[in-house]
Amino acid sequence: MNRRSALLALAALLIAPATHAQQATPVVLEGAARTAGIAQANQALNAVQRLQGRFVQTSPGGGRASGMFYLERPGKLRFEYDPPAALLIVADGSVVAMRDRELRTTERTPLRSTPLNIILGRTINLERDARVLRVSRAGPWLLITARDRGGQTDGQITLQFFGPQLELRSWDVIDATGARTRITLSDITRPASLDRSLFRLEDMLENRRR
Repeated sequence: MNRRSALLALAALLIAPATHAQQATPVVLEGAARTAGIAQANQALNAVQRLQGRFVQTSPGGGRASGMFYLERPGKLRFEYDPPAALLIVADGSVVAMRDRELRTTERTPLRSTPLNIILGRTINLERDARVLRVSRAGPWLLITARDRGGQTDGQITLQFFGPQLELRSWDVIDATGARTRITLSDITRPASLDRSLFRLEDMLENRRR
């Protein structure tokens, strides 16, 4: 598992695989249609307070990893990789921490310096918080490609929404070298609450030692 690819994939928000978005040729939206597409995506993202489910990560070299994810807005996310991957990624509201349990190392990055900040905000407004590069439709899919407005992160993220409710099914991150990493979500539920310890890396480490 490439640790840089893992962070890029998440630093960046259900059942059908993301490749379905490519079955129809994307049509770029302009003018009022573009504005409406962004507004619909904002509404869909702001309607989500908590999610949990499974994910599959496809790395630039074709490698695949899977695991469980938990999301709570604002600012909290946990991606726990299945073995043999030894990674755990936790956003606690202000910091994104990546723990390599095999190497026993932890890297921390301010949440605002990652693309995750775009989809984990208290109030999500893509036009305000990101520089939207392209809005397009491909059949039942709405695709929005954006990059960090403040210039704190390289690369860009493409959010892929599906169906009339615009459920966020996947996202792609392309780094500064052009390498693409995809996260696909599945088995999604919307729990009424999530254990706070899921988003505290120190609590998880203490539990592991026990």
